[in-house]
Formats: sequence, C-alpha cells, structure tokens
Amino acid sequence: MTLPLADVRVLDFTMAWAGPFATRGLAYLGAQVIKIEGPTKWDMWRGAAKGGYPSRYPNLDPGPRPYNRAVFFNTQNHDKLSLGINLKRPGAREIILRLAKLCDVAIANFSPRALEGLGLGYRDLCQVRPDIIMVEMPAYGNDGPLAHHLGIGPNMEGMTGMAALMGYGDGTPTLTGIAYLDPIGGLHAAAAVLTALAYRRRTGKGQYIELAQREGALHWIGEFLLDYAENGRVFQPDGNHRPGYAPHDAFPCRGEDEWVAIAVSTDEQWQALCRVIQRPDLATDPRFATLPERWRNQELLDESITAWTRERDKHEIAQLLQSHGVPAAPVQMGKDIAEDPHLIERGFFAMLDHPEAGRHVYSGLGFRLKDTPGAMRTAAPCFGQHNRQILIDLLGMTEAEVQALEAAGVIADEIVDAS
Repeated sequence: MTLPLADVRVLDFTMAWAGPFATRGLAYLGAQVIKIEGPTKWDMWRGAAKGGYPSRYPNLDPGPRPYNRAVFFNTQNHDKLSLGINLKRPGAREIILRLAKLCDVAIANFSPRALEGLGLGYRDLCQVRPDIIMVEMPAYGNDGPLAHHLGIGPNMEGMTGMAALMGYGDGTPTLTGIAYLDPIGGLHAAAAVLTALAYRRRTGKGQYIELAQREGALHWIGEFLLDYAENGRVFQPDGNHRPGYAPHDAFPCRGEDEWVAIAVSTDEQWQALCRVIQRPDLATDPRFATLPERWRNQELLDESITAWTRERDKHEIAQLLQSHGVPAAPVQMGKDIAEDPHLIERGFFAMLDHPEAGRHVYSGLGFRLKDTPGAMRTAAPCFGQHNRQILIDLLGMTEAEVQALEAAGVIADEIVDAS
C-alpha cells in the first residue's frame, strides 16, 4: 500500500517529545524521516549514556548501550533512520546540506536561531533546496520578550494558564504531571507540515513555519479566555467538580487506587444512576431533585455514590452505568490500557522488533485514513544505525569516505559519555 507521504523525505533535528511526536506522525503516514543526533549531544529521551532509572528500560535492565534501550525514546521514534553526526566538526555541515538538497521538510525544536548558529538555518537550507519547508518549534516564539526563555512541558503548561484550571480550590495550581504541551505542539507541527506540503504542490513554493508551542496550546483553554474577556470571570478550580454536572467526580472502587469517573448532566441521567445503585430515596430527595440542588449538595451526593462504588470493580461499574445511559468510564492505568480489548480489536497496538531492546508492543496514533491508514513498520533506530545507508546509498559516498568521517569523529554509532 502506498502511504500518503511516501514521496516525502524529512530532515529531523528534534529531540525529547514535541518534535519527535511530530515526525513520528509524518513517518506513520509514510515519510522517510532522517533523525540527526550528535554523539556528544543526543536526543535527551535516550537518557544518560550509562543508563538511568531502571524503570525506563525493558526488564529493568539498561544493558551495555542504555541509550538504545530507552523506553521513552523508543516510543516516539518508530520508522525513522538515525544519522549519528557531530554538527560542530568540520565537514558535518556540508553533509547536512547535501542531505537537505534531497529533503522536502526540515524540522527542529531547539531554541530560537540555534540552527542558524551552525550555518543550517532556513536561508542556508534554501540555498541548496529553494522549495524546502522548514519548521522550528520555539517555546515562546522567535521574537518578543520571552523568546529566549527556556521552555519545557511543565513550565509552558503554567504559561498557558492550564495549571490554574486544575486544583482543589485551595489556591494551589496543579500540573498534569506529564507535560501535555509536548504532544499538543507535535500535532500542530505535523498539521503545519501537511498544510505547507499541500501549498507547495499547488504553487511550487516552500516556506518557513514558526510554531510557538505556548501559543499552539492556548486554544485548549479558549472558553476560559473568552469568559474572562466577555464577562470578567476568572475560573476557580474545585477538584473534579464542574459547573453543569453533578455528580462529576472520580469515585473509589474495589482494589488499591482504583477509580471510576461518573459525569451526570441531566435529570434523566441522575434518575438512571439512582436506579442502578438502588437508591430510590436519592431520586426523590429534594436536595438532589434538580441539577442546581445537586450542585449545591454534591459533597453529600459523593458520599452516597462512593458507598456503592467502593465495593465494585471499576470496569463493571462503567459497563453497567453506560448500559443505562449514564456517562461513566474506568480510570485506566498503564496495565488497563495495554490490555484494553477495545484498543486491541481496533489494531491500535503494533508488535515491533528492536535490535537491542527486543520485541515489544507499541501504541499507535489517534488518526487513520480510510484508504491509506498509516502504519508502524519498524522500531526506533539505534544511535547511528543508518549511517552507511544514508551516506553511501543516499548520498553516494564511498566506504573509504565514510571510514575517514568516522576516524575524524564526524560520524559515530556510539554515544560519547562527556560526564
């Protein structure tokens, strides 16, 4: 099957999550992605050269080359080729420019103008490939008072206002804990590349794309910005409670740290919930008769529902409530997701063989095209795994030239521990 981006080649300078998530999506749709990493400055999601927390490696074992077994890295770099090259060594820039001539897209999530400092900025790449599309993903943009502020997921999350929307009403903001700004930025970058490719196919022109990740995430809280702009209201978090819903919370279930989420927005759903938990007294109690009354008395309401959920399995509760028209879902943990029969039946997971990490299941992406659905085909690359494929097969270098580059420290297939 010919995938939609089978004729697209991407020069990938990204690291961590946001950028690799973007190029992962492009690779999923068939693009050939060439990942650029340095032997002394590699993708940070590979972890430390000598290994880190055991939980970040298969079987809790870092192995002799931990950077090739790192779980975080291997979840975001499927279907990519790896070129291990030291961009600060003489000759490296020329290799990258030769590659750029053959690439349709270049993408980086470094700080502003980092690639310009290496002589690999947009103007430099345009000299060899005038119609190239280049995406850079600075946290706060290339200009403005915050342009040079360091940006990582948690602090960008605070800067978007998202953290102020979560908490328990005690004034302390709460982060999501997993830096969701990164995949938001990655999805925006992938969409921007697809848009630019469509434009280029129509006009023959490439372009530079600045994707300020903070700005990309602001639309996630758009209703709160509008509420303040129009009404002067500042949203005040109150745990899992939300206006327009009561009950609306996660309730403890049987087992350790097991929960079910229940969200009731109509009187019909409330009556159905009362029938399921066999509490007709709650259905006729004037304190809970209407949504405004339930909202005012939700602490009492939560106590009654908890008494029922605590003795039952979260999956069974969710199935039972859903069958009666009550919105509910088990609060899934990693094990639940990995064993989810719905995801398994839909083919969300893929089994991939990695030369050093072994055979494992990897999660897919949340979009599929009907005729060209995309696929995960190969596991993430080992560092520098495709040096010869890229330099000899793609650029036409000789084996002697490649060996000379290795001897000069320009390319490598091992990370150099600089600690």
